Parts: sequence; C-alpha cells; structure tokens
Amino acid sequence: MVLTEPSLSGAASAVRISVFAALQSRMDAYRLAGGELIPLQIGDTYLAPPSAALAAASEPRALSTYGAVPGLLELRSALASRLAAKGHASVQGPAEVHVGAGCTHALFCAARSVLDPGDEVLVVTPHWPLITGVFSTAAAVPVEVPLTQGLFAAPRLDIGRALHGAVTPRTRAVYFSTPSNPDGYVFSLADLEAVAAFALEFNLWVFSDEVYADFVYDGHHEPFANLPGMAARTVTGHSLSKSHALAGARIGYVTGPSRVIDATRRMSNHTIYNVPVPMQRVAHAAILTGEAFVAEARDLYRDARDKTSAALLRHGLRHHLPRGGSFVFVDLAPRLSGHTVQRALELAVDHGVLIAPGDAFGAAHATSVRLCFTGVPIGDVLRGVERLATALDALSLENP
Repeated sequence: MVLTEPSLSGAASAVRISVFAALQSRMDAYRLAGGELIPLQIGDTYLAPPSAALAAASEPRALSTYGAVPGLLELRSALASRLAAKGHASVQGPAEVHVGAGCTHALFCAARSVLDPGDEVLVVTPHWPLITGVFSTAAAVPVEVPLTQGLFAAPRLDIGRALHGAVTPRTRAVYFSTPSNPDGYVFSLADLEAVAAFALEFNLWVFSDEVYADFVYDGHHEPFANLPGMAARTVTGHSLSKSHALAGARIGYVTGPSRVIDATRRMSNHTIYNVPVPMQRVAHAAILTGEAFVAEARDLYRDARDKTSAALLRHGLRHHLPRGGSFVFVDLAPRLSGHTVQRALELAVDHGVLIAPGDAFGAAHATSVRLCFTGVPIGDVLRGVERLATALDALSLENP
C-alpha cells in the first residue's frame, strides 16, 4: 500500500507566500557583511506612541482574567466617541464597534460574517496586500478591479463602469481603501457616491478600509458609511497601528450595523476569544490622550511625503503624489531596462534598501513598487531613495 500525505486546504494554497521569503538569503548576506538595510517595505512609523499609552498595561488583573469578546467597554466607548467627533454619523455607540487583534483580524471575522464560500468580492486595486488573503481564508473569491491609478490620471473616470465590468452572479461585496494603501488616493464625495450607487444597484456589502483616515494631506476624509443607504451595508475598518503608532499592540476594529457586529463577535469568539487586555488598556490610554500626537504625526508625515516625492522625481522615478497615507507607489517601468521588478528588488537589497513589489498590490501593477515614507526618519527615507536609484542604475547595465 502506498501512503500519501493529506493535502493542505484550498484556502492555504490560495494565500500568497511573502515575496521577501525569496529575498531572505540576500537580506541575510547583506546583514552578515555588516550592512544595514533601510526598511521602506512596510507601513510602520518611527514615532513613539502617545506617552500615556506606555504606562497603561501594568494592572495585574489585566493578565490574569479574560476580557470581553467584543473588546473592553471603555475602549469601545472611547472609539465610538472619537469617531462621532470626526463625523462618522453611522456609529451610534459601542454596540457598533468590535475590537480585533489588529484590523486584519477584525476584517476577517466580519468577512466570515457576511460572505459564504465562493462569494466574489470586487477588490479595488492597487490594494492592501493582505486583503486578498483575508477574503480567501474566509472562503470568498477576490476579484481585482484596477481603479485608483486611473483616477489619479483621469479624475472623471467612470467608477461605476469599471466596477460593472467585473460583476458576475456571484458578486457579493466590494472592497476599497481611502486613503488608499498603497498609492495614497483619497476618494472624493463624488467617488464614494459612485461606489454607493453601484452597491445599491447590485445589493452588495461594502468593506471600506479607512485605516489611514487620520493622515489626509490634500482634501479631507469622507466616511463612506455616512452616505444615504450605506450604514446598513457597510463594514468599516480602522486601526490604532496607524493613527496612534501602536502596531505592536495589535489593536484594530471594525464598525458596522449591529447585526453584522453581533455576528462578527461570534466569529471572533472562536478565533481569538478576546484581544489581550493589557494591549486594550494601552489603546484606551492612547485614545484618551493622543489627539495632539495624531496632529503632530500628520504634519511630520506630510513633510516626509513632500521630501520623498521630490527625491524620487529628481531620479526620474514617476508616481502620483499621494494625498494621504504612508506610501508612494512608484512606476518603475521606464527604469527596468527589460528586467523584472523582482530583479530590481534583488539589486535594491544588494544596495541596502527594502521596498515592496507592485504585484503584491494587484496583478495589473507588476512594474510598480511601494515605498513607505513614515517607517524611518526622513533622512533614512531619503538615503533609501538614493540606494534605490543606484540599484536601478546598476540594473540598466545588466543584460536582460
């Protein structure tokens, strides 16, 4: 009898392996040779979180007892109050807030609450890399719809027409982020109204990723769920990883209609039970005292955006100026000299800088890369841009 090993799940096979797994040996070699890689590939911040947050996790009982599945009431109340103060009219109170282990976890639980296996989700690209995995592991099928790069170039682009072209009888939801990760596009009210009309026409759920809402540099943020008819069909994602520099605490949350949040809590109950209580206390302290921090961070990030964009342009690296968020999405097509972005990434590592490949943000963006301008101080970001430019100069000398 021939013995075979059981197969992995289809969901596991559908989730993309990290691109940096293929670069790990080069990264290790560079570091072993004494080099220091400048990390521009991930959406971190170099800022310390609000000072009050740093001392908030010391209560012994926070370690010895379980917390509430939806998140601590005082934290959810503070989050709901903050959203109300920022004009999120659809959030009526803590009952419509669910706290997860990061927004990734909260969105997964919400997705499992409204999507069935095989349901299709239209994902506006370029997209946050993890979202396709979130939907795939929830047994849904992400369908990419290139959009925001086109909106930068042609503000009157027909959003409804672009989305209509991807609809099938299995379409159940649409996902977009504003400000966009990775290209910093901020949806205008007219843009959002076009998405809302589309959602109503096809009776769809909407996942509105508003993680970077606190960092809009041009224009202003419009909460999608405020639009007529949208509060009842919208799940909105938020994260303190970005707004309050608490990525290590893993506190994110979703808001939405109570029936969705109730179902999301049931899903969360069977995945994590409750988010670590000490981290929730850290988040609560940050929310109560951190608005000055957010304003200061926004000013610093805007300056970093402007200096990063100027440096890229000096090297002929074309991009649309991001209107919000933490990233510049750079089109390398004119500089690839017949090579792949993967080869450009390899040479970038050899020259001491890490950047993220465009195809992680959608198949239509294979010649682009994402660069974070908030993860390290601006001086290091600019050194990273110089290293990238030097790597591309070296690439031009290679035979494809």
